[in-house]
Amino acid sequence: MHVDEFLDPKILIVSGKGGVGKTTVAAALALVAARHGRKVCMAEIDRKGTLPKLFGGGEVTYEPRELSPGVWGLNIIPEDALAEYLRVQYHMSRISRVFRSTHFVDYITTAAPGLKDILVLGKIWYLEQDRDHGGGAHGFDTIIVDAPAAGHMATFLKAPQGLADAVRLGPVRRQSEWLNDMLTDPKRSRVHLVSLAEEIPASETLETSEALDKELGISQGAVFANAVYSRLLMDEEADEFERIAADGKIDELCDVAKASGINLDDDDLGALHGYARFLKARRNIQSQHLRKLSRGVTQPVMELPFLFSAGLALPDIETLADVIEEQMETL
Repeated sequence: MHVDEFLDPKILIVSGKGGVGKTTVAAALALVAARHGRKVCMAEIDRKGTLPKLFGGGEVTYEPRELSPGVWGLNIIPEDALAEYLRVQYHMSRISRVFRSTHFVDYITTAAPGLKDILVLGKIWYLEQDRDHGGGAHGFDTIIVDAPAAGHMATFLKAPQGLADAVRLGPVRRQSEWLNDMLTDPKRSRVHLVSLAEEIPASETLETSEALDKELGISQGAVFANAVYSRLLMDEEADEFERIAADGKIDELCDVAKASGINLDDDDLGALHGYARFLKARRNIQSQHLRKLSRGVTQPVMELPFLFSAGLALPDIETLADVIEEQMETL
């Protein structure tokens, strides 16, 4: 698959169960797009604060800021989105400042469920239309939305239709239809789901995919299976290692290691043997859930490696971007 086909349409929404690494995958997608000459905006929702850590620090606010060459980031905060909406749609610049209060926004969004989601989606619509009301036009080619976790995503994406059903006439009805059109047009928006090769995340991913198809009518792209353990040995190599260890022929392994310039003792080999067995068992479990994902969705499933890092940073995101680019070519 050509990279332009994979990265289209303009809005890519990334979601998944909490803890599966959807922000990491969204950041890797942003790097892939930037490598291919696209100007990218990565939108984080409601002060999660993950983006600065992945891209090396610095505050991310409501106004887009360049995080890496070609990659911009912003944090869509409902209070600021409401103030911008009132200023742009109703020219209420002075009074809009009053509505930046978190308590006020919490009050009106409790009274009108779904309004917070509408405000966030409205900002994404402004970005798509290149209507930057903060002081300049950015002209983004790709907008990657780090969406709410899968449990809330259906509510998040249903909000425009729910508002359109509740309000039959007037500008609010018309604007909710604009948002719904943006989400349901496959030429404008697409959802990428992120999962782990584990029972609960895989099952929830399949449920979310079905809801996107049958209830929301929103286009889907590749599913990312994150943190998959890489195969270090071929099956026959692993079997041979297991046989030698089981037969107690440790000296053979020590000789092979020494010929390669590595000095190992019995404790080292015992640890290697234990890890090899763990890795084989873990891959067998993950393979079952990867097959479940592949059978349950019509989109391709892209496997991303488990990264043995204490805390993910830009080099790790670049590694994932490399893997995504490689797998694009096989789709």
